[in-house]
Amino acid sequence: MRILDRNSAAEFLRGQGVSPDREIEKILRGFDFSKPAYEQRFWPGDVLYQLIRLPSAMQPLMATGNWFGLAGITTGGVAINDGLSGRQAVRFEVISGFTALEGTAKELPVDLGIAIGGKGGATQIYLPRTLLGHLRALGNVDRWELGAR
Repeated sequence: MRILDRNSAAEFLRGQGVSPDREIEKILRGFDFSKPAYEQRFWPGDVLYQLIRLPSAMQPLMATGNWFGLAGITTGGVAINDGLSGRQAVRFEVISGFTALEGTAKELPVDLGIAIGGKGGATQIYLPRTLLGHLRALGNVDRWELGAR
């Protein structure tokens, strides 16, 4: 584990193939860099959670995104919301090791149209698309058991 500041986090993302710079900046805006951010190693058997948007007229297909959390993830904690259609909690298992950007979710203004915004303050993990193949979906989880409200 290596502690990152905003600049080293940007370099880390570039090294993982994230581009252009405006995409990196968009990702970094989701992290509160007044708190520690890390280059965090994940190992086979580790478990991550994602609150996946349910289908809507604007986004008719459910898809795995790039943002994950740990057990106990809540929508408010990772500064997202249910948007117009709601979310489903899904548990993922790491099947091949990788290193990802981990830090504290920054408080963001609520935007129901894109389903972001909330208090933040919880641990979140960003995985570029190239790392999603290192995970296996284990199925839906009752998000109320996770405390996701």
